Amino acid sequence: MLGESVTALAIVAFSIVFLMTGLNELNHQRKLADEQLAASRLAKEASDALKNHQDRVRIVRAPLMATADRNRVVVERSGKCILKLERR
Repeated sequence: MLGESVTALAIVAFSIVFLMTGLNELNHQRKLADEQLAASRLAKEASDALKNHQDRVRIVRAPLMATADRNRVVVERSGKCILKLERR
């Protein structure tokens, strides 16, 4: 009887650990997807602004910064490039 209880408790404990690990990974993936969506929207906004200015455009939305010119759009976060689109 005691052995069955310990086994059941171990199964429940492992299930909880795997569930929490999965939830943490899902939250991490959601955070990355949100960042990519924000970067894409900022790149679109910068490229739209470029149509009006015909020069280099820089848009800052903390913590992201988008720079667009006639050949490319670059979105950076803390100096690290997270999205780069180039004309071919």
